[in-house]
Amino acid sequence: MNKQKPQRIDNRLVESLKKGDERAFRTIFYALRKRLYYFVFSYAKSDYVADEMVQEVFIKVWQKRESIKPPTFTTFVFTIARNLTYNHLRDAFRRESLKEELWKNVCTQYEPIEATIYFDEYRQIVNRIVDGLPPQKKIIYKLSREEGKSNKEIAGMLGITPKTVKNHLWKIMEVIKFRLRPHLENNL
Repeated sequence: MNKQKPQRIDNRLVESLKKGDERAFRTIFYALRKRLYYFVFSYAKSDYVADEMVQEVFIKVWQKRESIKPPTFTTFVFTIARNLTYNHLRDAFRRESLKEELWKNVCTQYEPIEATIYFDEYRQIVNRIVDGLPPQKKIIYKLSREEGKSNKEIAGMLGITPKTVKNHLWKIMEVIKFRLRPHLENNL
């Protein structure tokens, strides 16, 4: 790249650019590139984005050179830079938001499925544990947990005290927790 000393941009130079003069374009590029870079960087906070946007600005300037109005040229260039930078930042934000939304949707769709599978597995394990309990403990557990009977109701049905029902349930839950623990640790 040719290192040229930045030159003042006057109407004559812009008129030459309008006619397709590449030297005028190069002169304008060298005169504005650093200012544009820092302008874009102030929004984007990224060297890469600032470099890319400066290139995009000058591509747009070249493409629209025939419609340029010399008195407002600098304003025109910085407006292009601002708009391109805003568009880039908005698109980047949308892409990031889209990724986050997609990930959230995937997680929320699979979490209930996974939870249902684990719940079914644990219920089967608990049922096997309960099936291995002594007959009275098995009856007490099923009446309490599956049929929702109170300790007092169970005591009346079985001819034992509510305190005995409570003690049996406590021991049953300890057995279930102890035997279920290895399965829980494996899945965590």
